[in-house]
Amino acid sequence: MLDTYEESGVADLPLWADSEANEVLRTVCAKHNVPVHIITDLVALQRERQHQERAAGINARFEEILGGME
Repeated sequence: MLDTYEESGVADLPLWADSEANEVLRTVCAKHNVPVHIITDLVALQRERQHQERAAGINARFEEILGGME
């Protein structure tokens, strides 16, 4: 699983790096029926785009990621 997080670019963040924090994330995601990979993908996208002044096309990418919940 860590390899997936490393590939996503979120492995260094506390929600993924710290086992207790990751368990809380998983618990909250399960409670609200949100797959952890959706949160991972959204955070990774934000990190990829944070340096851009304008986030052109990001809404389409959000829709694509959130479409994975269906």
